[in-house]
Amino acid sequence: MLKDKSVKYLLLFILTCLFLTSCRTTEALSTPTPTALAGDEEPDQIQLSCPEEDTLFSLWFSHYAVLDIDAGDGETFYLKYENIPPSYFDLWIFPDGTISNDGIFREAPVGYHGAANHPNDDDCPVQTFDGITQMRATITGTCANDMVQIHIVEEWIDPTLNSDCGSAIGPGPGLYSAPELDLVFDLNDQYPSDVVQIPEGGPFHATYAYYLWLAGYELPIVPLVPERE
Repeated sequence: MLKDKSVKYLLLFILTCLFLTSCRTTEALSTPTPTALAGDEEPDQIQLSCPEEDTLFSLWFSHYAVLDIDAGDGETFYLKYENIPPSYFDLWIFPDGTISNDGIFREAPVGYHGAANHPNDDDCPVQTFDGITQMRATITGTCANDMVQIHIVEEWIDPTLNSDCGSAIGPGPGLYSAPELDLVFDLNDQYPSDVVQIPEGGPFHATYAYYLWLAGYELPIVPLVPERE
């Protein structure tokens, strides 16, 4: 019975992510300045534009998502997902303006932890979750007039929840949305970024921040959005 409850909650979290495209906000959040790894130019000396030759970019991201459910009668479930820095996916922008990460294989780790209260379960009245799942992405888009439009489909790979009560549990092997979004970046901005938010107030809230820059630079290992307790 305990396993069935946990699978139900995990599936609810995954299905909630499917609705992210209708819950976006255009309000930008603060982003840190990138740190150069190679070359003599500092990031603030570089003027981005749609490239005239094949150019590798990096799409840095910060994910923070919380599922918080009160099912009544003391039955509760809390689960938080957060990326583990450095977190990014590489992509090509081609001279014809097309964008793709086809052939670039990269998985990014996302950590989770949480707890569930089962007051009527004598074997495990308080169940805790902690672990890491892997995420990958399919990225397509266009670059024109220094405006980049990206469609990103993020997928969890064989997600499971590691629990202190029993073995790892989950909806079964496969790929699950985490999430699918349309993003816009203005390369004339000092640091092109886009943010998608689902505000607090319901059982699920999330902030997904993205930052686009030339590959070969990295962001400091800090969140793209303000830290939360």
